[in-house]
Amino acid sequence: MAPEDTLSLPTLKLLFVGDSAVGKSSLLLRFTEDQFEPNLDPTIGVDFKVKQMVVGDLPLQLAIWDTAGQERFRALTPSYYRGAQGVILVYDVTRRETFGGLESWLREEMGDVMPTPKKERML
Repeated sequence: MAPEDTLSLPTLKLLFVGDSAVGKSSLLLRFTEDQFEPNLDPTIGVDFKVKQMVVGDLPLQLAIWDTAGQERFRALTPSYYRGAQGVILVYDVTRRETFGGLESWLREEMGDVMPTPKKERML
């Protein structure tokens, strides 16, 4: 796909959210660049990557935001939800408390910070 073609692609904004050190950055790197780095530094604030893909016969690009899970950055997260078409809740299967922490992330996401006409949960 030529660079000028990417300007006209429909763009979907997705967010990865979850507690600190659950693998959000690893998932983002694996999905966007097909790489794995076992020792990534913690995300400070937010990271952002774009992935172009074709779904069915529709070319599109995903703008994927990797939010920091540390409590000190938690106040910034609601501003990233604005305009998002999807939120992916991430937890670490080896740390049960990170699954329990999804409740607060879900409450935050399903609040009034994401003004989309229709909110659906896909679990």
